[in-house]
Amino acid sequence: METTDKIFDLIVIGGGPAGYSAAMTAAKLGLATLIIDSRDVLGGTCLNRGCIPTKALLHSSGLIRQLNSASGFGVEASASINSEKLFEYRDETVKILTTGLEQSVSASGAETVKGKAATVEVLADGTVEVKAGDSVYKAKDVLIATGTEPAMPPIDGIDSDVVITSNDILEGNELPESLIIVGGGVIGCEFASFYTDLGRKVTVIEALPRILANMDKDVARNLQMILKNRGAEIFSGAVVSRISDNGGKAEVNFSAGGEEKTVSADKVLIATGRRSVIPEGLAGKLETQKGRIVTDANGRTSVEHIYAAGDITNGIQLAHKAAAEGENIAVILAGGSPKHDMTCIPACVYCSPEIACAGMTDAEAKEKGIDAVTSRAVTAANSRSVISREERGFVKLVAEKETGILTGAQLMCANASDIIGELVLAITNRLTVGQCLKSVRSHPSYEETVGTALEELSKKI
Repeated sequence: METTDKIFDLIVIGGGPAGYSAAMTAAKLGLATLIIDSRDVLGGTCLNRGCIPTKALLHSSGLIRQLNSASGFGVEASASINSEKLFEYRDETVKILTTGLEQSVSASGAETVKGKAATVEVLADGTVEVKAGDSVYKAKDVLIATGTEPAMPPIDGIDSDVVITSNDILEGNELPESLIIVGGGVIGCEFASFYTDLGRKVTVIEALPRILANMDKDVARNLQMILKNRGAEIFSGAVVSRISDNGGKAEVNFSAGGEEKTVSADKVLIATGRRSVIPEGLAGKLETQKGRIVTDANGRTSVEHIYAAGDITNGIQLAHKAAAEGENIAVILAGGSPKHDMTCIPACVYCSPEIACAGMTDAEAKEKGIDAVTSRAVTAANSRSVISREERGFVKLVAEKETGILTGAQLMCANASDIIGELVLAITNRLTVGQCLKSVRSHPSYEETVGTALEELSKKI
């Protein structure tokens, strides 16, 4: 095994958003940086089998839904899916972005090695040694950013051929005519939206009392109603006991509301979350909590010279959060202060209408003993929403009653994932409702509903 003479300032293990963001930032700041990634292309789960291919599929299915309802706009049209071209579009989208990423990483000055990091060892002199393939690399510091993989719960029959994961859908070329989704979180709801747009039979089974259990209850209630109106069947508070392959068809046994039930479909999608992938060489060496690496606010782990960022650490599992953590760590290693404030991270669901949340819900404010007030402005009277015939939506805002400081926002409307940026900026900088109202919003725009919600909130402060 060959040991390289060069000692890097930083070795990044994992080429997803946390890893490539850290590597490019570090290299641009003058640190000798190396990325070691086990896959053929950089981008991690988000770019290759997560956020990007999912949103590409949702864009296509959204077009089908819009075209099939075009008569309401005075346009006679209908649409159907061409699965071959759909997957070509998905794969081309991913390829364009991965190619661009590889070029950007190279242009930053960071070096890249494709291979699995087998061992990570802190030596007596304080340098860290990483073995990958037939070579050994050394660095002053190492960042672990190896991400996650689909979590498979202990359900009888889960290893059946009728069971698939999000990876199978996003990397494969199969569109089942009917689908049972086990898990009503973000992943499950996005795929439910995709398949109902295609007119496929969808059943969602969620163990918690409601879908999107970690989000505002108004958001979850509205999405459930929309999915049901589009033909989905949703069972919450339901526990799956068995999955069976009945002659090539999937059969799921579960209990809900004190009753035993059975549903059938072509496939069963397991969407019950994701689990961390910790390099074998670090297993048992780093402090972990519920399978995730424990870090301080600056990404430091329990072992000196080893940092961690992204989904492998505690907190919400989102690509933009991972990228921000990676950039912060790189800046710190280069002698600077963290670039990003991590106190307010937006979370989005790319269904239709879109969902975007940031800061606290009114329930969370109450739990923390904050005297908060809320407002809720529906989009029914919003000019842009009326023009585009958007389904039921709203903007809900939360503020401290005494100070008027905006503390939370929950949106369910068209372009919510873009509009939320204004509110993240306000919450992060602790702006008051009055300060937010100083902005003039364009007309007609979906964003005008934010102004309406702020006006209503100002009356309660």
